[in-house]
Amino acid sequence: MPNITYMAVNFVYLLALCIWLGGMIAFVVLFAPSLTQALSRDEAGRVVGIFLTRLRPAVMACVALITLTCAIKFALWETLTPWLLARWAALGGMAALAAYDFRVLAPRLAAAKAAGEHATFGRLHKTAVNTMGATMLLGLVALFLS
Repeated sequence: MPNITYMAVNFVYLLALCIWLGGMIAFVVLFAPSLTQALSRDEAGRVVGIFLTRLRPAVMACVALITLTCAIKFALWETLTPWLLARWAALGGMAALAAYDFRVLAPRLAAAKAAGEHATFGRLHKTAVNTMGATMLLGLVALFLS
């Protein structure tokens, strides 16, 4: 008989990871390129800013669910292995990069945009793009190891 409790906990874990990872991939592959084709740079930037502001609570919920389900799975079913540590490292890296994006990059980007500091904004935007790329890569690693 299947372990329904494990299946439910693992489902919540995978769902949270896939919502977070899938949201980033959809944003990068579909949403952002469509905006830049349909709108001016300023309008696209404004819409992206609104979208990312609304995405942050969903990401925080995913981080909370992933953390909770990982703790439950480890306490009840998993044993400490190098593969498990690698998965946790990838998930921890994702959470750390998200925190850096939310707490450091986003406020600095907003301040640079408001002050009209185009060079600073461009540098920070490039950092934000690279941060999202690294987060997606870590998410793929975590999903593979799941």
